[in-house]
Amino acid sequence: MSHDRLAFCFGVHNHQPVGNFDHVLAEATERAYHPFLERLRARPEVRLTVHCSGSLLEWLRERAPRTFDLLGALAGRGQAELLTGGFFEPVLAVLPDHDKRGQIERLSEFLRAHFGVRPRGMWLAERVWEPHLPRALAAAGVEYVLVDDSHFALAGLDPDALGGYYLTEEQGAAVRVFPISQRLRYLVPFAEVDASLEYLAARRGSVAALTMVDDGEKFGVWPGTHAHVYEKGWLDRFFDRLLAAEWLELTTLGDVADRLPATGRVYLPAASYREMGEWALPVEAGRALEEAKRALGGLAGGERVAALLRGGFWRNFLVKYPEVADTYWKMLRLSRAIQAARDAAPRDVRLAEAQAQLWRGQANDAYWHGVFGGCYLPHLRRAVKSALLAAERRLAEAGGPPVTAAHADGNGDGRREVFVRTPELAVTVLPEQGGTLAELGYLPKALDVADVLARRPEAYHDQLRARESTPDPAASVRTIHEPPAAREAGLDALLAYDDFRRVSLLDGLFGPAGALDPVAPWRAARVAFGAARFDCAVDAGPDAVTVTLARRAAEPGLVDVEKRLVIRGASVEARYRLRPGDGAALAGRWAVQWNLALTAGEAPGRYLTAPGRPSLGSRGRLARAAGVALVDEWIGVEARLDASPEAELAWGPVETVSVSEAGFERIYQGTALLVVWPLAAPPDGPCEMVVRLTLAGR
Repeated sequence: MSHDRLAFCFGVHNHQPVGNFDHVLAEATERAYHPFLERLRARPEVRLTVHCSGSLLEWLRERAPRTFDLLGALAGRGQAELLTGGFFEPVLAVLPDHDKRGQIERLSEFLRAHFGVRPRGMWLAERVWEPHLPRALAAAGVEYVLVDDSHFALAGLDPDALGGYYLTEEQGAAVRVFPISQRLRYLVPFAEVDASLEYLAARRGSVAALTMVDDGEKFGVWPGTHAHVYEKGWLDRFFDRLLAAEWLELTTLGDVADRLPATGRVYLPAASYREMGEWALPVEAGRALEEAKRALGGLAGGERVAALLRGGFWRNFLVKYPEVADTYWKMLRLSRAIQAARDAAPRDVRLAEAQAQLWRGQANDAYWHGVFGGCYLPHLRRAVKSALLAAERRLAEAGGPPVTAAHADGNGDGRREVFVRTPELAVTVLPEQGGTLAELGYLPKALDVADVLARRPEAYHDQLRARESTPDPAASVRTIHEPPAAREAGLDALLAYDDFRRVSLLDGLFGPAGALDPVAPWRAARVAFGAARFDCAVDAGPDAVTVTLARRAAEPGLVDVEKRLVIRGASVEARYRLRPGDGAALAGRWAVQWNLALTAGEAPGRYLTAPGRPSLGSRGRLARAAGVALVDEWIGVEARLDASPEAELAWGPVETVSVSEAGFERIYQGTALLVVWPLAAPPDGPCEMVVRLTLAGR
């Protein structure tokens, strides 16, 4: 490496979320991963860095062996430096240290076993950095890692002066940190090739090395990029110009680490890439940040000052989306239990399988939301939750009683939950949030049928309201920084928000007349109990757990409520006893809402057993029914809901509007079912009703 030449560390990061559809992976391989590697094979003088997540590598090995072998050949001849990372692409900062190390070592061993290389550097998922990481990374054998130059800006450094690599440490354990150039990240491959070369030339002489490693999907998967990068020759021109520049040397991170001294020392704050920080903010704070950026943009030097606006902290997603927080805390509880069990029985195969499923359940994509974040995508949440349920099942099979119950604060919110497990179910009850059910994990199919995301405001909804909601047919090259298009007209009409989380056993007292919206009935209620605190008693027997929830009437004219849950086998039964709070006769209606999710709303083999077999994404009402079942023939699950006495039963789809790289889109989250009974009882007499959910395989 000549000291009068600029070393350019170029590379790609390839990843597909755990649980993504096979056709999506196949398309990404065909349109981006394979053609990119083919261009490299044709240019042996091009040296660069490649990271593929472990889950993607496993898929390529089984489903696209030509691409897998091509990657191995490029690594074998020293043309592509392969990076390690968390095997299932977790956000390492929030994992227990033993899982951090285990995930990294698993991918490093995979690369050694299949490609004969020992990776020295690491790709950090979503570039989520926290200051404690160097010690854990060094313990896992990582010598260097990449983060964005925006991380350095938040530490007070000028991104336009950054180059090479920097040293950082935690308790004396040191790693090298390479800053990724945001300017190049925005130029490649969207701008003309000359723009990238001009920027590189401008940096020559001021720094010894520059780094740009970014999503491989930009090279063929993002809208319009396949034609732009390959058919219209952008990548060939890019390589031609890089190789023709005598003042430039295409090289790898490892070469720079070996041949150049560190540029300096640095201590980086907790951060991720700039867009992630914006997405992590609460809605109002996100709006305020956008206003501040616009204001600064009009000032001299405002762009540099705006770079110091850090947005939010990745862990804020665990506050912004309580459903995500529940998954995260379940992961932590399982991690502790599995690690303790493995320490006691290190050779137990069931525990090894539990740990593998736990690591799969740590995949980052379902734990956050942004243009590429997946917590709004049910199939990604389902993959993570299914892995955690599979881990829970294998852990239970390794020992312990078949039925367990715990009444404790299991998610760090200062309130106690009830966690119940039978051989068939994993159930979470929220006594201090309406006595509701936040988890209904059906263990034989590893499916959480309570996994329904609430409809809540997002800052980008303002953009949808401000524009005409019509599909954008343009096939131009698009980046995540451009205003998103709407994938269908009328999406702004779906921007309704929920009063409570989309849990089950939401209860309310209503007047005697008027049709109730099964999806959003609560604003018509005399009183809704979704946020109410219930007294709670738990009785665990050998084959069932009874959770007794009680609440006295808050004011005259309302009701005392006792809700007794019996969790046995694969069923959850709720027995209600209602008494008037002031001795008057009960009147009106009592309604109970279930929010249930199978695998799709509108797809073959997903329906309700009501007349005509309506789809799970339909709306309907039965004036009088003893029950109905939700059926998913694809996954082989039936969720049977029974009511006694017979009740009115109505249903409707829970649909959100979120944004992805393709634009604004409607997403089916689940089906809301509302069970409604008229109340009639003598003074001081109770009304009693029962509703039961039973899960079964098909």
